[in-house]
Amino acid sequence: MVAVTRAAAARQQQSSKVTSTVVLGAVRKRCVKKKKKIVGQSTSSSAPSSSLQSYNEVAGKSNITDASRYDRYGNPTGREYDLGRDGAFMGFNILIAQFYSGFQFNDAAMQVPIDALKVKGFQVKHVKTENECITELASNRYETAWIISTNQIQNSKFISALTAFHSSGGAIFLFADNTPYVCHASEFLKTKFGITVEGNYYGGKTMTYKENGHQKIGNFGQHEIFTGITNLFEGITICHPVYSTPESRTAFVTIATATDDNSSIAVYDPPPTSREGRLCLDCGFTKLYINWDSAGTARYIVNASCWLLRIENR
Repeated sequence: MVAVTRAAAARQQQSSKVTSTVVLGAVRKRCVKKKKKIVGQSTSSSAPSSSLQSYNEVAGKSNITDASRYDRYGNPTGREYDLGRDGAFMGFNILIAQFYSGFQFNDAAMQVPIDALKVKGFQVKHVKTENECITELASNRYETAWIISTNQIQNSKFISALTAFHSSGGAIFLFADNTPYVCHASEFLKTKFGITVEGNYYGGKTMTYKENGHQKIGNFGQHEIFTGITNLFEGITICHPVYSTPESRTAFVTIATATDDNSSIAVYDPPPTSREGRLCLDCGFTKLYINWDSAGTARYIVNASCWLLRIENR
């Protein structure tokens, strides 16, 4: 099959005649020429993948006080409080490259986040080797790649392949944990920003939402990624980015600070004119397989995957 570019895939999606998507229990019909009005959504003739159509009305809001139910961590229950609408991301593809395969991180554990992504409409491919990842990245089938780091890079071409993917518009969700399980994230960020990743802090605590609290110990601030989350588990054994210059700190921005007063989640949002994709670094990947049911984890991971698409620019 002939591979198409991410841009071409987006155009093909926009030109499709009608796509039916289940949104909050109702069938949403999307058509370039004519779209049925949905409460809280724009009626303009923009492409069907616009953020107004793909995001819930609470997008960007953490402190939700009028939900009918809250979980035991104080976060509102119900997928209407997620960033992305159910089914709204059909036609978008995520590549998950899982290089770490240690304690309890098996296929069954990885299937849980994959299933959560599919609820939003994403198609997901799961690979476990750098060679497979390089091949898939070059196929131009994916808008986003998850990179789950381990302790050693096997293929010397991996970082250049990942850099090329990012430079051509691919978004990347970087997952690291305690040193030495940081290699893939650290080497990529070193190439991109001059930033390295290191550390072995035993966390196990919960970060809380605080207005403008991005860089305050044990807090996170306003960001679309934290939609519907007031309490978020920080991870167990966690690392942190080490910024080599003030410029790198400005470009690669902390949005959550762990209880050791180090950045635990950081993002790169390229300028509107840039062809690069977005980036997100998570410094405690045990969230994916041991702590999926901890405070806010599942919502945060899926929210971040939706935000990475930069769908408002598509």
